[in-house]
Amino acid sequence: MALTLLVLAMLGVLVFVAAWVVGGRALPQINSVQSLLPQGSQSSTQEEERFADDGAASTPLTSTDLNLIPIDASDATLPGAPESTEIQQIPLDSLNALKSLGWSVPHLAGFGLATEYAETGVVDGVRTVQVRLTDGEHRLDISETRPEESGVELAALESKLDDVVDTSAAVRETLALRTGDDCQLYVSEESQEWTAAMESSRVQYVVTSDLPAETAEQISNWVMATDRSRVQVLPIVPSGSERLERGFEELLAWLTD
Repeated sequence: MALTLLVLAMLGVLVFVAAWVVGGRALPQINSVQSLLPQGSQSSTQEEERFADDGAASTPLTSTDLNLIPIDASDATLPGAPESTEIQQIPLDSLNALKSLGWSVPHLAGFGLATEYAETGVVDGVRTVQVRLTDGEHRLDISETRPEESGVELAALESKLDDVVDTSAAVRETLALRTGDDCQLYVSEESQEWTAAMESSRVQYVVTSDLPAETAEQISNWVMATDRSRVQVLPIVPSGSERLERGFEELLAWLTD
């Protein structure tokens, strides 16, 4: 009896160790935004007309089309990106992985808004990640721009606004945020939209929304406060229980195959 218990205990220890080792190997290796994108997937340009070769309208795209901008977001652009920029969608189930790479946008959730999609593009070594949040009635587009390498400089923040807002037809206001940053706010009465632009060290944010203009300052504070606080959670290291859970899942998959 004692021998049986000893054998069972040893088997339990071996299974535990195996799960720990396999769980470590199963951890995803994420070292860039590009690694999150489906390999060999399609992409879209800022001004894709979606017409067939004969001039007839092609089948409308939907949010289920792999890695394509949803048809209801055809007016979306990446601030500062030329029309020829290839835009790829980031799978929503991979969005949290951006946290370990130092991005703020996956931390942004609140105000009763849910993430509809996330997209990204690169221009001259500078990457922009944009998320669209919505409550079904209003939208909030938040773009975050960072250089992909240490030697790359960001363009002027104002250069990102041309495709987003008509600054000559909007009321401009400078807001002093609680983080100590300045925010340039543009409110367009004609389109009933507002755009906020702000930047900090090595990062720029452009926020556009059709939410009431009185929410602009609160949301801008939220974005920059998130940028400040994100460094407190870097790097993201899976807990021991998460590693064991991954390991047991891998072992179970092997046994059931």
